[in-house]
Amino acid sequence: LTLCIGVSAQGAYTYTTLDVPGASTTYAYGIDGGNIVGNYNDGGSYHSFSYDGSTYTTLDVPGADRTYALGIDGSNIVGWYYYLDTSYDSHGFSYDGTAYTTLDVPGATNTRAFGIDGGNIVGRYSDDSGSHGFIYDGTTYTTLDVPGASYTYAYGIDGGNIVGDYYGAGSNHGFSYDGTTYTTLDVPGASNTYAFGIDDGNISGYYIDASYDSHGFSYDGTTYTTLDVPGAHLTRAFGIDGGNIVGYYRDGDGYHGFRATVVPLPAAAWMAVPLLAVIGVIGKMRRLRRV
Repeated sequence: LTLCIGVSAQGAYTYTTLDVPGASTTYAYGIDGGNIVGNYNDGGSYHSFSYDGSTYTTLDVPGADRTYALGIDGSNIVGWYYYLDTSYDSHGFSYDGTAYTTLDVPGATNTRAFGIDGGNIVGRYSDDSGSHGFIYDGTTYTTLDVPGASYTYAYGIDGGNIVGDYYGAGSNHGFSYDGTTYTTLDVPGASNTYAFGIDDGNISGYYIDASYDSHGFSYDGTTYTTLDVPGAHLTRAFGIDGGNIVGYYRDGDGYHGFRATVVPLPAAAWMAVPLLAVIGVIGKMRRLRRV
């Protein structure tokens, strides 16, 4: 179901709803090419899914009570799972289309994997000292801590660049990390910012405004663009791949996944728009950037 088209500085965003058939809620988290991963609730428990544009396939770690798929790269998927009848400790996992492999940071009480790029996986873990981000290269877990932060979560990875969020100075802030330097990402005017996805220098995530409403965003290194599914009470963006961003929104019927796709507008289309209309669009874009 295509909801509608909303104009952005890059072109037109087309929002498409993603609902797993028979599910009461659907959340989309990761995208790579034509494939999307996320999780859904069937009224009894949470399951993961992969979606290739036509078919939803359920993904459940064998024996787990709940499975959450968060990131995808090619045929490889990462996420986390846990058991309800034990200590509720969570474990990360990777899935190559055939076998599930558990990912546990040594000494951690909880491990959750969120993003994958090639042979590298990022996520977060908890131990006696608090919560920390990590990167795993298939052999070694390396801790990621934003200096001075109360906790750090790593969510997305693309090449040598990682994004996530940290807590400091009374609120949550997004960050990017190039292997040497942590750079804070705050949507102007937001009370909290969370960065989840990165692709070719472009970052996606969501922020909380002064009224405690959630809005998705994309960031190209210069400009933050707000993403709001039309008619939704809440919009949160997570994964990004090229001109596509996935996430979830809430309306009067509950929670739904979505894919937002940028359709660039040709120069001729802009030239055909009356001057006053262009001024109105620019004014609206400026207001969105201030929220």
